[in-house]
Amino acid sequence: MITCTTSSPAARQGGFTLMEMTIVILVGSMIAIMSLVLFNNQLATYRIINTQNFLIHEAPQIENSLNRITSRANFFRLYPTLEDAEAGTNATITDAQVIALQFSGIAQAADSFGVIAFDSDENKLNYYHLASMAELAVATPEWSISSQVSDANFFVQNGVLRFKLTGANGAEIIYSTTTLR
Repeated sequence: MITCTTSSPAARQGGFTLMEMTIVILVGSMIAIMSLVLFNNQLATYRIINTQNFLIHEAPQIENSLNRITSRANFFRLYPTLEDAEAGTNATITDAQVIALQFSGIAQAADSFGVIAFDSDENKLNYYHLASMAELAVATPEWSISSQVSDANFFVQNGVLRFKLTGANGAEIIYSTTTLR
């Protein structure tokens, strides 16, 4: 007896052809690439919004605080570090992270002092109010002017006191102010 076997389409095992697998891989790759492009665009937009938030919301409040404090001072001195300000040594006119201010006037019986210092460990711009500069060694900040500053640099340029502040995302802003004298 002779038997003849033929393969019919119904008898064929299930699976994908090489052409079908190629198309699926290409479509999957295109979806992955488009997703990465959209993700990168979202990250760039997030960075821009954070930079704008610092410049639009935080920077004007910092300017207001710095101008109110420094415009009442009769005298200022810049120091590279808080330790230099405590010791009263290494005063500078460039690259300072601390400004010591002296306040005096008719309404005040004695001089008082204020110190604006950038704390690089906590990324804070702090204000200290003191009866004498000797208190700075044991003083704690009266209040924080800003906690969104990643760097601060105080300097004198053409006789004008300037504050260069850098936000967390690299946005830089420079304030100019003068004291009473």
